[in-house]
Amino acid sequence: MKEQVCLLKIILVGGYPPPFGGVSAHCQRLMNLLLKNDVRCQIVDCSSELKNNDNVVNIREIRKLLGTFNQTNEIIHIHSAGIDSKKIFGLIILSLLCQIRRIKLITTFHSLSDFALKKSNWLDKLFIKIFLNSTSHYIAVSQRVKDDLASLKFNPKKISVIPAFLPPTVKKQDIDEIPYEVWSFIDEHTPIITANAPHLEFYNDQDLYGTDMCIELCSNLYKTFPRVGFVFCIPNVEDYDYFNRLKTRTIKAGIEKNFLFVTKPYHYYPILSKSDIFVRPTNTDGDAISIREALYFNIPTLASDAVSRPEPTILFNNRDINDFIVKTRNVLSNYEFYKKALTEIKWKDNFREIMDIYKQVTTTKGEISTNEQS
Repeated sequence: MKEQVCLLKIILVGGYPPPFGGVSAHCQRLMNLLLKNDVRCQIVDCSSELKNNDNVVNIREIRKLLGTFNQTNEIIHIHSAGIDSKKIFGLIILSLLCQIRRIKLITTFHSLSDFALKKSNWLDKLFIKIFLNSTSHYIAVSQRVKDDLASLKFNPKKISVIPAFLPPTVKKQDIDEIPYEVWSFIDEHTPIITANAPHLEFYNDQDLYGTDMCIELCSNLYKTFPRVGFVFCIPNVEDYDYFNRLKTRTIKAGIEKNFLFVTKPYHYYPILSKSDIFVRPTNTDGDAISIREALYFNIPTLASDAVSRPEPTILFNNRDINDFIVKTRNVLSNYEFYKKALTEIKWKDNFREIMDIYKQVTTTKGEISTNEQS
């Protein structure tokens, strides 16, 4: 049944793939669901790549951008992974536009890892507070993010917890775009383990996404499962020096034919859906969409305990390779048990929760009664 919010015009400010990442995937799926439910919607894409989509305007396309904001809009919905001094000027301009034109401003924080309120100078702090105070309602993707916002003395009734995961619409085109070499690798190996990262990055002088740990895991499993296949998707490598060192490690470990790096910006869900296990060995994280997506496809999922994870994710000690290996081997030894447990998950409709906020924020002061999700 379609939601009846036809009078609304919503602008999503964030990203649109490629590149594929948590925020861009969420915005793409949210826009498609809104359009499917007859809600007028456009995305202002903040990436460096122009997109071939009539509903997507790149932030560098000034004429189209002005045309977008000159239309009648009831809601501007910003999607952010945090706020710092580099972003705040543009956000202040946007918030002033909303106040002048009486547009409701909603901000989804996908994380607050780079939240710089305490580290910024007094002017940046002032701008950040102005922006936050001008927002009608906040959506936090996890309780942790909500707690961070609440610690800044904002009204908790203006903060809703809604995970960013929206189920993918399975499309033949998305599947066909995956190269033959990837499908051939998956067909020739078993079990298939997958992981992903938007790019290679370090946090606290460690591999943030645990690519190094995945190589060690594959090397260990190879001793017992010589046909094991590991697919690691990195759509935007960036750090090619480290990437080449990682590839060298697979050669030295003798698993170069068992470990596949996918470095092009393809949709991840077709590969994920063919996995036997998904792993997320990050040493810090937000509310990872890929974890919820793996659980949605009934794929046993292991993740570090660096942050809170949705049930029934199997946790291992952060950056502890031995615990990572032991937990993975346990899943493989008791696979049907872990697989069956996933069929009992009851999924909440995150899209409906967002729609409810859209409806209510246009008739209230942003104080909304919502059921928190984990």
